[in-house]
Amino acid sequence: MIDTKESKKIIERAPSSPGIYKMINEEGTVLYIGKAKDLKKRIRQYFQKDYQHSTRTKKLLENISKIDFIAMDTELEAIIFESNLIKQLQPKYNILLKDDKNYVYIKITNEDFPRVQIVRKVEKDGAKYIGPKTAAHKVETTFKILKKIFPFRHCNLDIKFKKKLAIDNEVEVGNKVIKYPCLDYYIKTCAAPCIGKITKEEYAEIIKNVENFLAGKADPIIKDLKEKMQKLAMKREFEKAAKLRDKLKKVEEILEKQKVSDPNQEDKDVINYYITQNRAYFNLFQIRDGKLIGQENFTLSAEAAEENENKEVLEAFMNQYYKIATDIPKEILIPHEIEDQNEIEKILSEDKKSKVSILIPKIGNKNKLLEMSLSNAKIYADRQKPSWKTEGDFTKEALKDLQELLEIDKTLKRIECYDISHLGGTETVGSMVVFQNGIPKNDLYRKFKLRTVEGHPDDYKSMEEVLTRRFIKIASDYKAKDYTFKKATKKHEKEIKELTEKEELRTDLNINQFYVLEDNDKSLAAFAALTQYPDKTNAIESLCVKSKERGKKIGYKLLKNIIAKSKEKRVYLICKESLRDYYMEIGFEETKTVPGDFKKILQDCIDWNKSCMPLVYDKNKHKPDESFIQIPDLVIIDGGKGQLGIATKIMKELDLNIPHISLAKQLEEIFTPENKTSIILEKTNAALKLLQRIRDKAHRFAITYNKERRSKRMFK
Repeated sequence: MIDTKESKKIIERAPSSPGIYKMINEEGTVLYIGKAKDLKKRIRQYFQKDYQHSTRTKKLLENISKIDFIAMDTELEAIIFESNLIKQLQPKYNILLKDDKNYVYIKITNEDFPRVQIVRKVEKDGAKYIGPKTAAHKVETTFKILKKIFPFRHCNLDIKFKKKLAIDNEVEVGNKVIKYPCLDYYIKTCAAPCIGKITKEEYAEIIKNVENFLAGKADPIIKDLKEKMQKLAMKREFEKAAKLRDKLKKVEEILEKQKVSDPNQEDKDVINYYITQNRAYFNLFQIRDGKLIGQENFTLSAEAAEENENKEVLEAFMNQYYKIATDIPKEILIPHEIEDQNEIEKILSEDKKSKVSILIPKIGNKNKLLEMSLSNAKIYADRQKPSWKTEGDFTKEALKDLQELLEIDKTLKRIECYDISHLGGTETVGSMVVFQNGIPKNDLYRKFKLRTVEGHPDDYKSMEEVLTRRFIKIASDYKAKDYTFKKATKKHEKEIKELTEKEELRTDLNINQFYVLEDNDKSLAAFAALTQYPDKTNAIESLCVKSKERGKKIGYKLLKNIIAKSKEKRVYLICKESLRDYYMEIGFEETKTVPGDFKKILQDCIDWNKSCMPLVYDKNKHKPDESFIQIPDLVIIDGGKGQLGIATKIMKELDLNIPHISLAKQLEEIFTPENKTSIILEKTNAALKLLQRIRDKAHRFAITYNKERRSKRMFK
């Protein structure tokens, strides 16, 4: 927590200009990112004694140790930069959209014969994207119905139109991953451009109908279906007419056009929300061409979010949603004012390339739409109650039971599980799944293509390779896990000065340039300085590990953290030739050239000791894997005693003391290194159910990757 004396210094340092500020804890983790029209004024507000802060803000202020500022020229720049930083860092106390990997988009590719696909990511590839859609199952249902009505393709063939012929057209087909024409052609759900059965212009008309349908402009399509149905009925082809009738009903259900009609035909989004249980539940109506074409629900989470933080909650949603949305309407209806309404209008207008208005209606039809949206937000929040319990009470209970069962002192925040998959020894692969606080984290899953085993099944050797490749990445960090990295303070100054003199290191550096590692007793264990030269050269200098701490490789942790603090992509240092291998193990490389301002320091060192040499660390070559740099609290192996033995062997070789168990599927036996006999729990046991869920995820992930490998091999 920042004391009164320190808060005054922070306020004095804050510029009176627009910009963003980062609130950071002792470990260097960014807890909150905010923006302000006047940074000094906003920061002063945080430290006013009589100011009525929300519970969330009070908790935030209790946990921060420093505040960094980045001044901007305009409020607009601050909003954009804040939004990008929040997306990148996901700070704990910001209002955050739940993982956007759950959303899907409908993609229409940019080709001679475009494909219509369901994807989870928007790419800059010239394709048209429609979304995000939060209910993937509804999109899949829509997709199936569209496929029956409009015979578009969704295969991966690369089809180029060559020229029009009297019967079939000439096309060129690449990326021949399937035999064509496929089944879709024979059951009349594809126009078969792969064999020239349709012209480029005729196919473009099909795609136009798909786009119109998804945009709610379906009146001509419905009219055409009705006419065809009537003609079939007149011909007494009642079975075919009945099929068209069923299609027509499904079309009308998807469009939901009966729910609302807007006489002014203006395209608009209607946004409202409901806050409860530390979450904000949003409902968004998409009204296009006067009709409701879609309804999406989103969840935002924040540490101790409260009902009295409406402005921040709504603005956070709008900034994050319209960053991933592919369709911005002319009007956006919201229930109340937001702080930066004019600036957000400017950003959205620039993205749309036409005027976008944010309105707050108080009466009339537009206000009724907002009330309807609020009602739907409350219904959505109510439906999520079972998942609150699933993610909350049940999962906490299961984690606690598992921790007690395995007699582990530390809370099981991160659990990793590993499995091997192959088909008769071919395309052997490994999987790693990650659960945090009992919840799967798909973005942290990793897969392994085995290098040492091929052509014959060997699950033990395969597991050995996977675990070695995974845990060798954290072996040095694990040894230093009890040491805390932080900025040097005045309490360290005297000891750092004494040690730099004793070790004949640079003594003219300022204490503000130093970073330290402290042990559990908060005693100094190691330190180094990060020097920023005028030509933007960053160098690590005066590295020192206290004699009693040497051999533990804690210097690696110190170096990695200091490199992460550097704003430049290249970081230099000077070392004695005898220590070259020590630095190169972390990723430093020899360099013959150094920037101008650093040359004098290098020359002084060489004059003092001929064995001095410059090294450089290039961040672009060593981008850390977010999942691999974290240390798990528990490792689960899919298998029996043999697989567990492999895990124990790797842990001993790497000098790691990470709790690990195996789960054998046949009798659901739990094996631990400490017990000769297995543990068998009741089938209804919460801890066992959690273990099974994690194990099954790893098993499915491994099988899926194995199938992918085999499919690629088949079509080579």
